[in-house]
Amino acid sequence: MRSSKFLFIFIMLGIIPLFFSINSPLWGCTTFCFQYNGDWVYGRNYDWDIEYCHIVVNRRGVAKIAFTENNPAKWVSTYGSITFNQYGREFPLGGMNEAGLVVECLWLDHTEYPHPDSRAELPDLQWIQYQLDNFATVAEVFAGDKTIRIEPMQSAPLHFLVCDRKGEAAAIEFLGGKMVVHTKDELPAPVLTNSTYKYAKSLLDIFAGNEQVEAFKAANYSLKRFIWAARGVSSWNPKTSGSPVDYAFKILDKVSVNITMFRIVYDVKNGRIYFRTKSNPKIRFFNFNTFDFACSIPVKVLDITFDHKGEVTAFFSDYTYKANYDLIQKSYSGTDFLKNVTEQVKRMTARYPETLPCKK
Repeated sequence: MRSSKFLFIFIMLGIIPLFFSINSPLWGCTTFCFQYNGDWVYGRNYDWDIEYCHIVVNRRGVAKIAFTENNPAKWVSTYGSITFNQYGREFPLGGMNEAGLVVECLWLDHTEYPHPDSRAELPDLQWIQYQLDNFATVAEVFAGDKTIRIEPMQSAPLHFLVCDRKGEAAAIEFLGGKMVVHTKDELPAPVLTNSTYKYAKSLLDIFAGNEQVEAFKAANYSLKRFIWAARGVSSWNPKTSGSPVDYAFKILDKVSVNITMFRIVYDVKNGRIYFRTKSNPKIRFFNFNTFDFACSIPVKVLDITFDHKGEVTAFFSDYTYKANYDLIQKSYSGTDFLKNVTEQVKRMTARYPETLPCKK
């Protein structure tokens, strides 16, 4: 998730429009999924400058209004979810909900979000939380585009790989101001890196398993990671590949870079989420189905760098404003284009979850 170009960042609520230059090589994340006995196993590498992240248990029955100034989306969360949040609670990088919907984001320079229209708005990362709060299927995510849109002036250029418990998966992009979806026959390899799906697939079509072809040699690292992940997915064999979770981590290892901060594997059917971090490569996991998502229950969080091995379900603790603020402070300070965000905005972002009440 990283850009080599200039990016207009209009910080939350339009309070401080800023212009930043991000002059660094194009790195980025990798996502993929494959099926084991008809259910998805989903892998994700997060490649970025910082490792700070909270794993957040989000409740159902919460009345929400989008963190944006003009025509904000409003909803009540139908599903509980567990998300990975680096820039504060309610702004996840990705996660899974009770219905088995998984949504993860990746950087895409070619993104062009819809221009202003009558639809309600919300910021890019909150778009992820909206999907997890409201929908059970990939088809419902598509349909939701009729009523909400990502507000472009507050948002980084992202695209998304989504899957559900019904066995559907999709790559979702915003190109030319419209949602572009690749699914079913248009998604022969359920993989996404930092190139448009159509462009990455065009290399896959001529690759034929030979890394010596000129097209592969000339490809950038995003395209090569796409090929390697696609080969891993297509080579999955439940009879010979061993544990699907271990196999997913092997693919993630293959496509990792020196700034891969964490690796996540979602075992959708069994409700387990596994992860490793750069500073703690020991595999940890938690059981999704043991959490209570009722709105009356305090929100639970876990620092992703928690020093442990194996199951960490019991180590989640009650959310606090201070923990959220500290996360935002560290993450903003460690992100080039957010270093100059004012203290006022950081505190407003940290307090935002406390403005979202349970629906009576």
